[in-house]
Amino acid sequence: MVSSGYPDGCHRRESILVFDDEPVILDFLAKALRREGYHVTTTPHGDEALGLFAGHRFDLAIADLGLRQRDGRHLVRGIKQVSPGTVIVAMTAYPTNEVVRFAEEHAEAFLAKPFNIGELLAVVHRVMGRRLIPDASREPTFVPREGLAVAAGSG
Repeated sequence: MVSSGYPDGCHRRESILVFDDEPVILDFLAKALRREGYHVTTTPHGDEALGLFAGHRFDLAIADLGLRQRDGRHLVRGIKQVSPGTVIVAMTAYPTNEVVRFAEEHAEAFLAKPFNIGELLAVVHRVMGRRLIPDASREPTFVPREGLAVAAGSG
């Protein structure tokens, strides 16, 4: 199932694909991003997410690396192959050293679940070029599980 759309009266061009295998997370992220004016497409299926790139251009993909049915890292690699210009924000509830290292190498930002809406929006605005924080560097952004601050990583 794919959900897509602009909020009423919105004409912002940025298009975001969100994939996560938890419908509650998809709904939460989609509502928050649409309120910010983004065009949001969601899917709980990794293969479907990759297929969406055949007919759509996405400026940003927010990808769960810890998918139950398929490794989210495989999907991020696939996005980078079919759409190298798409910015990736990786997220997971299981930020092992291996997963964080993968995110540093393949994503522009990383969010450890649980995160709050402010953390998500700060990261999205930052990687989309609309800074909410004073750091203007393009270094990867990492949000630790226990903290609320956005910190630039060493990439």
